[in-house]
Amino acid sequence: MITRRNKKGGHRRLAAAAGLLLALAACGEERTSYPSREVPAGLMSDVAQIAAGRALFREKCATCHGHSDEGRSPRADFFQPPAPDFTAPQYRQTDPAYLFWRIEVGKTVEPYLSGGSVMPAWRALPDEQIWQLVAYLKTRSR
Repeated sequence: MITRRNKKGGHRRLAAAAGLLLALAACGEERTSYPSREVPAGLMSDVAQIAAGRALFREKCATCHGHSDEGRSPRADFFQPPAPDFTAPQYRQTDPAYLFWRIEVGKTVEPYLSGGSVMPAWRALPDEQIWQLVAYLKTRSR
């Protein structure tokens, strides 16, 4: 006896299988969690704070994250993953709390620890200076 396959049932099973695969893929996707922080009032538009962040950037960050005219080291070109220069438009939208956290913890947390990051943790910097760096980084994006 030959039976006909129910087309609706076949499509439903296919849709259910596709949904299951998408759900499993989403579960495997690693999302980085970081603590929320309150951005100090007026920081992002305070010219003096941004200038202080620029000075800190040139002193502590430019060898890896700067351009050649800012003192970028040639060895930074070989970092894997590459050190961003924060000029990409995406950094305009990046949560300031995330930038603060990344500066604070550097490569000491996953997925950066096992991902090959060479960024040092800047926990020794006072919060005010980390926020100044964040304010300056946000101005670098185009």
